[in-house]
Amino acid sequence: MVGVSILCEWAAVAGVPAETLLRGSHIPPALLTDPEQLIEARQEIAVIRALLRTFGDRPGLGVEIGRLYHLTAYGYYGFLLASCSSVRETMRHGLRYAPLTFAFSTMSVYETDAPSVVQDLAAEDVPRDIRRFVVERDLAAAVQLQRELLPWPRRFPLREVRLADDVGRSPLPAVFAEHFGVPVSGGHARTELVYDPGFLDEPLPMASPHTAAMMIQQCERIRTERLHRTGIAAQVRAQLWGRESLDVGLEEIAECLHYPPRTLRRRLAQEGTSFRAILDEVRWTVAEELLRTPAVSRGEIARRLGYRDWSSYLRARRRWQGRTSA
Repeated sequence: MVGVSILCEWAAVAGVPAETLLRGSHIPPALLTDPEQLIEARQEIAVIRALLRTFGDRPGLGVEIGRLYHLTAYGYYGFLLASCSSVRETMRHGLRYAPLTFAFSTMSVYETDAPSVVQDLAAEDVPRDIRRFVVERDLAAAVQLQRELLPWPRRFPLREVRLADDVGRSPLPAVFAEHFGVPVSGGHARTELVYDPGFLDEPLPMASPHTAAMMIQQCERIRTERLHRTGIAAQVRAQLWGRESLDVGLEEIAECLHYPPRTLRRRLAQEGTSFRAILDEVRWTVAEELLRTPAVSRGEIARRLGYRDWSSYLRARRRWQGRTSA
């Protein structure tokens, strides 16, 4: 949720309330401050599309917002990177725990014969209508993160920024030069950050092996939990989000996904969850959104959530809250 919160905070400074960006995303404004709340990629995509409709899909917008993604916004992931002994170690852990970040781009790092160090950002799987914004944001956030990890006054080792043809073409807005401080050019085959040779062996000033070990444990735990939101669980969740009413059982969803019900139940158990847990999670989120919409009656809310009446919904809500407290 932190990534979406930053988008909404930037918009609020420009005079646009969070509700404008969240409309259609199924994200209640009250959940923006919940550090444990997880969202689907499609929900953040809906917010980004609303942002681009509101402010215009202009080159450089992603850079403006991406530089606001500070080290402190990454939680345990940020602490892990800061406590590593070298940039090479941050890259190794950073790539493994990439699912804990806000990036849509798939990143890789390699050394060339030039010599130089190249960080590649691939975004072929990102919807084309948001691709430029997303890659700009990922680039700007990556450089911002590295600057805060290497906070000494000497020259930052970034040498060049290359933008893929579908991301940017020269000439580029001034915000690129202002943020990156190096030559930025468009129309390349791939999007890349190019660093001086030896960049990976730069030592980090806040290295702490003990803290790094603790943060790896936390990041591994969160990574495992988030992987449960992919695979079959993610397919079930997507089926539920697309329904007018959540009065649905496992058998119906299994048929839509072309699985025997027993197989679907077993696959969900292997991913550490169940159909009931996913259904309750989606119902909770939809309920929070509908309860903040005055035009929707209590009876309609109960119907949308799959309950006979408001009393049935209230009983279910107490069960949800009891599970959360536990």
